[in-house]
Amino acid sequence: MVALERQKYIINYLKEHQVASTKRLGELMNVSLSTVRRDLRDLENQGLLMKTHGGVKRADSTSSILYHDTKWTSKPDTALEEKDAIARKASEFINSNDIIFIGAGMTCNLLCKYITESHKSNITVVTTNITAVMELASNPQVSVLLLGGNIHTETNHIETIGEYTSDALAKLYFDKVFFTVDGVDLHYGYSIINRAQLPLYGYLFQNTRQAFLLANTGKFDRRTFTYLCNLDEVDTVIVNSDVPQAYLEYYQEKGIEVYMV
Repeated sequence: MVALERQKYIINYLKEHQVASTKRLGELMNVSLSTVRRDLRDLENQGLLMKTHGGVKRADSTSSILYHDTKWTSKPDTALEEKDAIARKASEFINSNDIIFIGAGMTCNLLCKYITESHKSNITVVTTNITAVMELASNPQVSVLLLGGNIHTETNHIETIGEYTSDALAKLYFDKVFFTVDGVDLHYGYSIINRAQLPLYGYLFQNTRQAFLLANTGKFDRRTFTYLCNLDEVDTVIVNSDVPQAYLEYYQEKGIEVYMV
């Protein structure tokens, strides 16, 4: 096969299978791994696919879920860069062999992108975030457990949550939990819009070694529908560098670890 024929074959294969490993493509086309990588690099430069850990996926498959031009919303996420920086920093705390829980929301979606692109191995992810599952599915080094529940479609994610969701967690313990909230207020604490999440997070906070709150600047000085917990009940936060100074002082006073990006 010449390069154009190989690249056409790769695109057609991805249309049917969504993802492919570099090794498998080399076997199918009977060419070397270096030749496959060269073809994949050319196709990626054209925006026709995206590289993953050990392979590639269709550019128009799961990755489109992460950004604002999706079928769930017609409004761009103006805080996307802030959330991406937080997600990138959060990924640094995930190690090979970790057992983690990842919540719902754009920042958690982006965190899954960085996990997928990493070279860390044997990671177990438990989640209610269907969007996250779709992003993580292309990395064979990540084992994913999706908790059941009623389907909730939001502007940037699809989540399964219900009265029995937390029951499915019985006897599970996590190294780390990564989650977002809808509001952060010095007096009201952390708040969320979907009160069906309360039992889930109540269990998680009691059964994890370390909880990480991922909160971009727009979440601060904001109070939403349902109180989740006090600000001093989460031991680690990852925020943007321009959060209000009063919150940084509060976190320092309470001995909470703060990472700014």
